[in-house]
Amino acid sequence: MIEDDFSLCMLANARKAARAVSRRYGREARKIGLTPAQFSVLTLIQQGQGKTTGELADFCFLERTTLIRNIAVLERDELVVAGAAEEGRGKVYSLTAKGEALVTKALPLWSKAQGDLAEELGRDAFLDAIRVLKVLSTV
Repeated sequence: MIEDDFSLCMLANARKAARAVSRRYGREARKIGLTPAQFSVLTLIQQGQGKTTGELADFCFLERTTLIRNIAVLERDELVVAGAAEEGRGKVYSLTAKGEALVTKALPLWSKAQGDLAEELGRDAFLDAIRVLKVLSTV
């Protein structure tokens, strides 16, 4: 029975896979001094210019406080700048020129990590995994 077979534990397998994938992307991100989390937040801000902290956190399924901690490091490194939200008390973030330049340098490294994983898994298995992950993110 699935309920009794711990090798089929969804949580354990998802966490193990997430760590392995994060290590893979991390090897590439470290080449330019970023962690995988920092790269993710930079691209999230780039794609979500003008979104509040709460909207960004909701979009990527992060706790707002976790996102704010990650952004603080990027602000300190002058990669991100905060501005006042048009409504309410929230902040909106945008990339500085330095942040944009770093994302531009990071994209080929991200593409390499993506390509390596797709090649290792095979294109169909890679796309199947993405589909399953998208479904799992909605449960």
